[in-house]
Amino acid sequence: MGRYARVPMEMRKEIRYRLDAPAVFSWESARHRRFKGEGITRDISVQGAFILTATMPPPDCQVQVDLLLPSLTGMKGMMRITGKARVIRVEHPSSDTWIHGFAVVTDDLNQWGLRTMQGEPEVERVAAARAH
Repeated sequence: MGRYARVPMEMRKEIRYRLDAPAVFSWESARHRRFKGEGITRDISVQGAFILTATMPPPDCQVQVDLLLPSLTGMKGMMRITGKARVIRVEHPSSDTWIHGFAVVTDDLNQWGLRTMQGEPEVERVAAARAH
């Protein structure tokens, strides 16, 4: 390669923000089996997120994603971003770690919804586990 080493081109269209927030996701296999996983976001943008997890969906599949954002006011209650996205990249850093990650993106911003989270047991369980 010499002095003209290849530099990877930045493909992101939106700014990503570092955010350590709980995530719950699910997808359906080609044989119509439902799979679920949970993890923590590494970063998030208007159109997507990178999720660190031990449960990996396959590349290029549709996933239902729920991201749990902490309250900005310090009051009790969290915000939840929910919607459908497509897995655009999976990363397996090394064989000696259980943490992997994947990037998701939505092509339609109308697919992401933002709402106050109240009384949702599965989502609250993940958020509570994350707090300890």
